[in-house]
Amino acid sequence: MNILFELSKEHPTLPQNEIFACLTAEDISYIINETNNDILNISTNTDIDLVKNIVSRLSHTFYVDELFFSCSNSIDEIKKNAKKYFIDLPGSIAIRYKNTSKNKNSQEIIKIIQEIYTRNKKVNLTDPDNEIRVFITDLKVYVGKKIIVIDRSQYEKRKVQFRPYFSPISLHPKIARALVNLSCVKKNETLLDPFCGTGGILLEAGLIGAKVIGSDIEEKMIYGSKETLDFYKLKNYQLFCSDIGDIKKHINYVDAIVTDLPYGKATTTKGEDMNKLYTRTFEVLPEILKEKKKAVIGISDKKWATKLYTHLKLMSIHEFRAHKSLTRYFIVFEKQP
Repeated sequence: MNILFELSKEHPTLPQNEIFACLTAEDISYIINETNNDILNISTNTDIDLVKNIVSRLSHTFYVDELFFSCSNSIDEIKKNAKKYFIDLPGSIAIRYKNTSKNKNSQEIIKIIQEIYTRNKKVNLTDPDNEIRVFITDLKVYVGKKIIVIDRSQYEKRKVQFRPYFSPISLHPKIARALVNLSCVKKNETLLDPFCGTGGILLEAGLIGAKVIGSDIEEKMIYGSKETLDFYKLKNYQLFCSDIGDIKKHINYVDAIVTDLPYGKATTTKGEDMNKLYTRTFEVLPEILKEKKKAVIGISDKKWATKLYTHLKLMSIHEFRAHKSLTRYFIVFEKQP
């Protein structure tokens, strides 16, 4: 089965890497057929229901489709492939499309797909049994059946201003969910955020079924995180107030670490020099992370990504421009033996 992920294009590297991490977390084997800023096309023998389970985690994808075919966007090629790979779908049908091409008129393409796929079929544009997706780009056209649409509105509803405890230095829920996904944490595994702040990362990890542990040097942040997790009716969590150097007194090993390190005057370090805090953090985290598991760490200085760390292997770097004077780097590390 070929699966097409229609990507959000909000970030150049995050949408694809988030998908790869979720597939890994669910032990789904796959082959990459094609990837670019618009789409990711993979082949897998996995049951369709398991695919639905993993895509419910995603934050930077719009649609996931069962791909029938892809071809150049010439009209003759589209007509030939639409006939060759035609599937007689039971029930009513609706044709939807997205056109990211700067030059291609979508109407002629959609007319061809309609003629072939809706012939002798009931068309239902409100609540169809099958939705045929046509994705038109500058070079190719992709045609398939919608498996699922990602409910991206949920992330807007969980923005910090709508949560019971407010702080202006909180990640957008879409970013927090993507970072959790990059950690490859599985349901019922344990994820730690040692600088948990208002609990946004813990919230997104808890909502996908992980057990979450949060610590912070500020007691008010622990109370705030508890308010947040209780508000969303999450039960499987542990919170405590701790300096990063004392965190091993509270926990043993965890399956994933996801955190956004303090980075400026707006954040509290109790007066500690940032370089010293970062050094202590990178010394402690490998000691509590299980082997072959991942840590996803937000930093403001890229030099901390490429230092040599004991037992931490750099896997990927994802750059975010927070505003014109601040760039954040989210780094994925893997714990080595």
